[in-house]
Amino acid sequence: MGEGAISMKKAIPIIVVTWILSLLSTLAIVYVAPNLFPTSIQINDGAVTAEKISDGAVITAKLADGSVTSAKILDGTVTAVDLADGSIITAKIADGAVTTTKIADAAVTTAKIADNAIITIKLADGAVTSAKILDGAVTTSDLATGAVTTVTIADGAVTTNKIADEAVTNRKLAAQAIPFASTYSVSTASTTSTSWADMPYMSVNITLSTTSHMIIMFSSEAWLNVEGDYLLVQALVNSTVAYPSHTGNLIVLTRTTHNNTGSYSYIFYLPNVSPGVYNVKLQWKMYYGTSTGSVESRTLTVFALPA
Repeated sequence: MGEGAISMKKAIPIIVVTWILSLLSTLAIVYVAPNLFPTSIQINDGAVTAEKISDGAVITAKLADGSVTSAKILDGTVTAVDLADGSIITAKIADGAVTTTKIADAAVTTAKIADNAIITIKLADGAVTSAKILDGAVTTSDLATGAVTTVTIADGAVTTNKIADEAVTNRKLAAQAIPFASTYSVSTASTTSTSWADMPYMSVNITLSTTSHMIIMFSSEAWLNVEGDYLLVQALVNSTVAYPSHTGNLIVLTRTTHNNTGSYSYIFYLPNVSPGVYNVKLQWKMYYGTSTGSVESRTLTVFALPA
């Protein structure tokens, strides 16, 4: 080994120490240098003003939850698409804010209408139809004076107890409401027959719409040309003899002396006559046939009353 040379034995420790020092220096640079020489710019609190932020730089991720208050939202900028479904709850709607145009057609269901909310002015004219009125709900006080007209009264609805006493005047009775028929003759007619025959011009037809009691009224001037005989009369309804002749009694119209004219009348009766059309007539005959009986200026009147 030459003079001044370092032996290997001495060199190894020197190399190891040098490597350790180099490693320590490197670690110091890695862990300490950033604190001594920071690579980013440090910004003081409140130093970033509005003009320091570029347009569009504040994205969703930069906003803290709850940081966008009402004052930060420009009036009129929240559109329908910005609102989440179901986000508009009752408390968010101002009183009176829901106008007619905001309500969808047919959206107001029965459950949405408060009790007694539908008052008179809410009902359109003609909106309350018959089906909407509860059966039996219209009472007397609900009917306006004169509201019940002829067409609103059902046929047969006005019964006897609905008509006030003495309310049916003559003008209220329709023609033939009380069946009636009448005839007269001023001609002279005579008979000597002892068999029943129709008296000339003393016949009428009458129509009954209901079972009725028939009243038959007859009057005439009559006389005999010879004393001692009797002029008899009877009334027929179709082929039925009216009372009292129906019982076999003979009705004597006159017993006057000959050539002594008198006026005579009689009323016949037939009860419970069924509905229908009937011929009513007077018949006459002489009792003995020893005299001629004559009539003149005579009338026959028939009417019927409900049985």
